[in-house]
Amino acid sequence: MKKIAIFSILLSAAAVNLQALTLSGTAADAVTGGGYVGGSSSFIIVDTTGGDTLNSAAFTVGLTLSEGSSFGDYYVAAYNNVVSAFGATSVPGNAIIGLGTNGTAGGNTFYIATFENHTGDGITLASGNTFGLATGSDWQLDSNNSGTFAFGTNHVAIPSLNGTQFSVIPEPSSYAALSGLLMLGYVMVRRRG
Repeated sequence: MKKIAIFSILLSAAAVNLQALTLSGTAADAVTGGGYVGGSSSFIIVDTTGGDTLNSAAFTVGLTLSEGSSFGDYYVAAYNNVVSAFGATSVPGNAIIGLGTNGTAGGNTFYIATFENHTGDGITLASGNTFGLATGSDWQLDSNNSGTFAFGTNHVAIPSLNGTQFSVIPEPSSYAALSGLLMLGYVMVRRRG
């Protein structure tokens, strides 16, 4: 009898931990831009502040994105491959998000960042990486931590995503280092003359 009680408690604890909000379907129907191929990297990113604030400036050289990672107020909830079939390229929006994970909550806006010329479930951004960043008018997490929400039914599916919208920018410290080198060069030239 004791074994049955312990097993029941463990089973119910596992069921509580398995609750998660599920996103499914195709988030962007057509992807345009030079470097997208089947398998290109795409990440679903949640703004944990609840606002609509993620923009291209958050993607700086050296930032590493992978499923389950965080940067600033953002949580990388999922990784998907860009799909290429029958001459069309699309971005899946599949994710399983346990509300409360890394600060996620109902009402948080989520985004999809899709990288050209990069495949794989993780990326460390380098100068010259180009990417598309998209969000739909109703791309907010629902507060139902066990519901399934599909693009095209519960969330708008974006008709197209331009993959060359943004380029990764250097960290501000890179600009400071460059300015310092220029000033040093100026001082050296002045002292010579």
